[in-house]
Amino acid sequence: MASIPPNQTIYIRNLNDKIPKDVLKQALYGLCIAYGQVLDIVALKTMKMRGQAFIVFGDITAATAALRQLNGRKIFTRPMQIEYALSKSTLVAQNDGTYRFDQPHQHMSAKQRKQQLGIIGDAREKRRQSNADDEHAAKRRTTEAQDRIAEESSDDDIGPAAPRKQSPSKTGTAERPSSTLFVTNLPDT
Repeated sequence: MASIPPNQTIYIRNLNDKIPKDVLKQALYGLCIAYGQVLDIVALKTMKMRGQAFIVFGDITAATAALRQLNGRKIFTRPMQIEYALSKSTLVAQNDGTYRFDQPHQHMSAKQRKQQLGIIGDAREKRRQSNADDEHAAKRRTTEAQDRIAEESSDDDIGPAAPRKQSPSKTGTAERPSSTLFVTNLPDT
């Protein structure tokens, strides 16, 4: 699996979502200022973004230092999980001149962004593929076992007979199977 390329923006998850947003931003600023210039901190309280934050640093070396030193460190009783952001922040793009004001920001899902960056196969996708492979293998084993049982039972005189395909009658319609059951080779008691 390819890793996310270094970026001036780091993404932090597993933050305590019960902490007020302004207190969380101040705490994150206090932790990150030691590693370099902090340009922006984005911490939202929406259902989708709670417990997560983005911190924009002045340069990549500061972001890398913060990522290495703070990853796993507890803040408000929870260990932070930190990685580089998947895309460049708008503030960084404006500062380096790559931001286009005439073109609105295109929102992508994390899966689409990872595909764009060439990062293939997150854990959920691997589990989904593994489960599909397991189901396919189980079905194949089941049909193979049924075929073996049918072959063995057709070789024996005792046991269920292999199912027979109904051939259409001379008139072209399928015949109904007989409702009479013939039992043979029963032991004498």
